[in-house]
Amino acid sequence: MEGPAPTSTPTPAFKDTGEVELPYQTEELQLSEVLELALVENLDLQNRLVAIEISEAQILAASGAFDVTITAGVAASVQVSKPRGSAFVFSTGSRSVSANFGVSRRLETGGNLSLTVDVARTLTDQPISFFNPALGSASLAQYQVRPTLTFMHPLLKGMGVRVNRAAQDRARLARSSAEADQLVTAQNLVRDLIGAYWDVLAAQRDLENKRQSVELAKEQLARTQAQVSAGRLAAVESKAVEQSLAQRETDVLLAENLLLDTSLGLRTLMGQEFAGREVLGVVPTTDPVESIVPEPVDMQGAIDRALAANPAVRQLEIALASKRIDEIETVNQRLPQLDFTGTFTPQGRSVDALPDPSTGESGTTGSWGEAFRNFGTDSVSRDGLFAEYTVSGALDLTWSVQNRAAKGNHQRVLAEMRQAEVNLKSIRQSTATQVITATNSLRSATKQIELGQVSVELAEQNLAAEQARFEVGRATNYDVLFRIDELLNAQTTLLRAGLDYLRARAQLQALTGEILPAYGLDIPG
Repeated sequence: MEGPAPTSTPTPAFKDTGEVELPYQTEELQLSEVLELALVENLDLQNRLVAIEISEAQILAASGAFDVTITAGVAASVQVSKPRGSAFVFSTGSRSVSANFGVSRRLETGGNLSLTVDVARTLTDQPISFFNPALGSASLAQYQVRPTLTFMHPLLKGMGVRVNRAAQDRARLARSSAEADQLVTAQNLVRDLIGAYWDVLAAQRDLENKRQSVELAKEQLARTQAQVSAGRLAAVESKAVEQSLAQRETDVLLAENLLLDTSLGLRTLMGQEFAGREVLGVVPTTDPVESIVPEPVDMQGAIDRALAANPAVRQLEIALASKRIDEIETVNQRLPQLDFTGTFTPQGRSVDALPDPSTGESGTTGSWGEAFRNFGTDSVSRDGLFAEYTVSGALDLTWSVQNRAAKGNHQRVLAEMRQAEVNLKSIRQSTATQVITATNSLRSATKQIELGQVSVELAEQNLAAEQARFEVGRATNYDVLFRIDELLNAQTTLLRAGLDYLRARAQLQALTGEILPAYGLDIPG
């Protein structure tokens, strides 16, 4: 569907009666200006834009579950021990300094992989004789490098990429839902703005018609007074026309109030504030009523486009997809908890060697370099790669025998999925119904426009004929005033038919998702 045609010049049937001052200030606004201002200033749209930003932040937060984590630390200790009684003494004190550095990351499959490196230097005061502590003690230095690789992974509950990425997938769906919600809000806003703009146009044209009615009544009063002066009519005839003129002037005042009310309604939809605003009224300058060219509508094609592009349908499809993610999670939670933990810890050490008087050995001093060299063996083929290491593995089982919480959650999610499917069918049915109604309204409005144009032409001819008959005394004031009202009613009916067509077209464009492109609009943000 195309947008409104350019502004056209009204036909004489809707002519303006001249520039008349209103009791409030007005400004001219085109429909395109109204729509562009509203998309920037409307508070609902701004709120939807913030909701999208929130959902994007939630995606980032959900992705943080798989961030790399670094740990580090240092420690120092001093320990002193005194010999007591007859107990053997293996150490009279120690001083140690240690540090650790680790890297870990949670795996998308559900496990966790970590690597921690511990280094330590320990000075131990060791007695020269375990049997006679009085002989004193010697300090031995030990250098230790100990990396530990740990792998943890669930084998049943908590295992699987789809289970562990559920939070991310749900956050992405939330963003898509927020975007669809913003699109729904924008489309409905544009549709409502278009309707409100046509309401202002109708009020303006109604005011013009009421003013035209006053002018025609004044012309009729002048004719009547001329007839009274000529002695052809009684003076009471002038009073009857004056009474009708007063009523029509009252109608003008009511039409001015209606124009203000519709203008305020339009500005409210635009998101404008009235505090401190001097210009309240709106004079619409986009008037496509006279240039409407009705187009045939493919109802089934419009239904298909609406079901494929309508963001309201998309929102419920996203809600159903989110429930499917919940179903994957709850099914997994019904499984027993069986976790595997494996560690591998090689070690490199270097320890001081004390002098041995019995053999004459002078002793050696340990070092960090020797500790790193002691990781490996002298003969890989005979002794393996690592000189010292620890390998461990464990399986831990936790099984809720009745498991009623997990079963209940799973059954709840299944019911919510069925509910979401019913809601989706309902909105699809409702969307199709609205499309059918809108297309039928287009057809009805098209026919009413055709009939209205004929009615206006006939009413103009009848008024001209009645005025001519009045001049020759073959018609009364009542007859002329009746024809004036008949013309104004025909003009109003034609105007309403044209505006009904434009409203129905905007409704159909909103349902099929074509309303924003049709008016050349982009959603902010």
